[in-house]
Amino acid sequence: MKKFRALIIVAFISFTVNAQQQKKDDQLFENWFSSNQPIPTPPNTTPPPPPNVPIDGGLLGLIAAGGALGYRKYKQRIESME
Repeated sequence: MKKFRALIIVAFISFTVNAQQQKKDDQLFENWFSSNQPIPTPPNTTPPPPPNVPIDGGLLGLIAAGGALGYRKYKQRIESME
């Protein structure tokens, strides 16, 4: 059991030492931590306006039917007043 604990401690120490070493030839760290590179910004463009939506036949039919029904009710009310 003591050998197992010692092996775990040695492995943990070796992993932490290897993780803390920064290689000077490694381009990955230079790209991550260097402040010499400008930060890219997105272009300032406005999106195009949405396209115009035409009134299709179904909606136009519903509007016409509602107008006709309203006119019919209006005429019935006028006739009942006389």
